[in-house]
Amino acid sequence: MDKEQTIAQLRQVMSEQLELALPDVIKEEDRLYEDLNVDSIMVLQLVVYIEEVFSVTVPEEDLDPAVFQTVGSLVDFIHALKGEPIAQVETKS
Repeated sequence: MDKEQTIAQLRQVMSEQLELALPDVIKEEDRLYEDLNVDSIMVLQLVVYIEEVFSVTVPEEDLDPAVFQTVGSLVDFIHALKGEPIAQVETKS
């Protein structure tokens, strides 16, 4: 799964499960708290949904606040939990 697919799934979870009004496309640099209006309670809910949707277990000791700074940091965290290399999206010149 590449970053783009992971971001799309995250957007769907945040939109449907957390009932956030999000732009049609969210970007890696979007900040969860400031740009997407996620609050601390939503982060806890998001962890549960991430475990369900991505079939991973989030160890409590790995819940570093830095993981939830941006969409990109969260995507990298999910890929690390899945033990997947982080596939970069290729840009066409």
